[in-house]
Amino acid sequence: MLIKLADIVRYVEAHRIRWIGYFVRLDKERVVKRLKEWRPPVVRRIGRSRLRWEDDVKVDVEKMKIQN
Repeated sequence: MLIKLADIVRYVEAHRIRWIGYFVRLDKERVVKRLKEWRPPVVRRIGRSRLRWEDDVKVDVEKMKIQN
């Protein structure tokens, strides 16, 4: 059971990294890229900020020791 779970986690991590590669190549005018880069004009509450999708990708890249 643990081996299958590890395979699933690795699969999800790999697809996240694959998707970020696609996202980086997108034209700046695409709706997906504009929505992802949009920042709300409101100030967040005090405390620990929520993890974003980008934060998970950074952890995956560091774990897999991928450069660039």
